[in-house]
Parts: sequence; structure tokens; C-alpha cells
Amino acid sequence: MSHPRPKLVRMLHRSPRRSIRSTVRALALTGLAACSGAGLGTSCDASGASAPTIAFDSIRAWKHLEAQVAFGPRPAGSDALESTRQYLEAQLRAVGLEPRRETFDCPEAPYGPIRVTNVLADVVAPGADSAKLPIVVLCTHYDTKKLGFPFVGANDGGSGTAVLLELARVIASAPNRDVVTRLLFLDGEEAIRFDWQDPDNRYGSRHHVKALVERGEAERVKACILLDMIGDAELVLTPDTYSDTQLMQIFRDAAKSLGLEKHIGKRAEQIKDDHLSFLAVGIPALDLIDFEYGPANRYWHTADDTLAHCSPQSLDVIGRMVLAALPEWQRFARR
Repeated sequence: MSHPRPKLVRMLHRSPRRSIRSTVRALALTGLAACSGAGLGTSCDASGASAPTIAFDSIRAWKHLEAQVAFGPRPAGSDALESTRQYLEAQLRAVGLEPRRETFDCPEAPYGPIRVTNVLADVVAPGADSAKLPIVVLCTHYDTKKLGFPFVGANDGGSGTAVLLELARVIASAPNRDVVTRLLFLDGEEAIRFDWQDPDNRYGSRHHVKALVERGEAERVKACILLDMIGDAELVLTPDTYSDTQLMQIFRDAAKSLGLEKHIGKRAEQIKDDHLSFLAVGIPALDLIDFEYGPANRYWHTADDTLAHCSPQSLDVIGRMVLAALPEWQRFARR
């Protein structure tokens, strides 16, 4: 494999790693047809799966972002990250979900063992046998990189987490009867070292995938969709060459249906991120990331990664596109 640019492996002397229409209309544009018999606040597609009819709320998402930034720097193992975890769990419970933790120690960390904790919640339709249903994973990392200054990670860590929390509210309003939608908040994505160097990265996703394989559940995972660095006020997603092409095409079609294709860039990159852990065991995965944060990417992993360089509009764009693509991702047939 050629040596990629950082997250990527990219900026010299930086750590390498890498307008609202309703959701109802977005779902209609992806081919969902309403049917009778749906519960309050839901519609159904032709297969009988419930579809959310409440809109993605970018103001709610923005408040989630503000709350994270208020905790300050949130590297793995920090008290601030534990406060963030408790916030995630409270927000998930508030929309009727049951969050659980995956906590484990990483003795291989370069400067001594660290404790890492993923938070996840499964959206399952009432009465469905979740142990037998296929799984679609929507994930993000919620830790921030430990740097030599107060790094609050509004975009890198905060934005994906904020969007996924708001997606949880929308998706939980009408669970798909045929699929488990797993909302996975990953810890330990950021390298402990200044540079991204295997295996010092992706601690949380590597652990989660290993557990999937050990439990015999990996084959049930249809797809993994990763959200990372999607709050950039000048949002243009970077197509990732590692990502599954079919999952990306579904997303492109959804973006086009909403008139939002301008937010997907044309220049593809090799991007190293949490989706690689899923790809490593044969699970199709897609990284949705804007890896051009500010002029010449100058806000990435700097003190300038703040709310001032993010926007509610960007959170809204991503939320709407993900919701528009989700029904097709849930129907996706893994090769």
C-alpha cells in the first residue's frame, strides 16, 4: 500500500490519522412508500419497516456539540471523557434506548496501560428478536487527541458524536423491524503518540470488532457507516478509497436526491480511520469525513478546532443525507 497522507498521513509535523426539508420528504425521495397501520408518528415502506417521520433537528445536534466542548479536552482515560460518557448515556436513555458500555484495558498503549470505554445502544423494533436480525452500525469516535494545549475537538470527535446523538432520537422514533441499528460511540480512536502509528490508534473499534468476531456476530453486520469530522462550516466530504463503493454510491444517490451533492468532493484519498477495523474482518464500511478542515487543513489537531469553525448547517446536511441513505443501507445485501 502506498504511504497515504495523514489520518491519511498528511500534514508535515502533524499527527497522521487520518435550509431544512423534512426527513419525511428525504425518505420519500429514497423510495419509501407510506402504508396504513403504522404507529403514531411513523410511516411504512413496502416491506413493512417503520420509517421515522420526525425531522433531524440541527439545533439539538448543535447543543450536543456545545455540551461536549464545554467538558474541555476529552482524551481517553480522562475525567472529562467520563463526563462525556455520562452525557451520552443520559441522552440515549432520554429517547428510550438502553446504552451499555464496553470497557477494557489496553496494555499495549505506548506510555503505559489505558482504560478505554465504548458506549453503544441498539435500536430494535418492539417484539423483534434482535439476536437474529442483521445489524447496521452507525458509529463515531467521541475522544479527543491529547496534545500539548487545550484541544477541545469541536469537529474532530465532537461533530460526529453530536450528529449521532440526534440521529438516535430520529431513528428510535420508528425502529426498522427487519434490522438492528447499532449506535456506536467509540473511545480511543486517537493515537496516544503524536503520530498515528499502528497499533497506537483505533483502540475502541478494534476491540468492538474483535468481540463481534468472538461472539459469532460479525457475519450479521451488513454495513458500518462512520461519521468523523463532519462539522466543518465549509463542509465538503472527502471520498475515501478504502470505503465500500456500493455504500458510497447509496450515499451519493441520497445526497443527489436532496440536492446536496455539492457537499461531496471529487478528489479521493486513502483515509485511515475507525472503519478500517470493520473492513479488516470483511464488514463493508464507509467513512464519511471532511478531511480538509480550514485552508490547507490548518484547523485539524490545533487550538483552532472550535465551535467558531463548525456550523449547525453542516450538522444538518450530514444528518439529512444519512437519514435519506439509511433505508437503502438497511436493505443492503452484503457480498
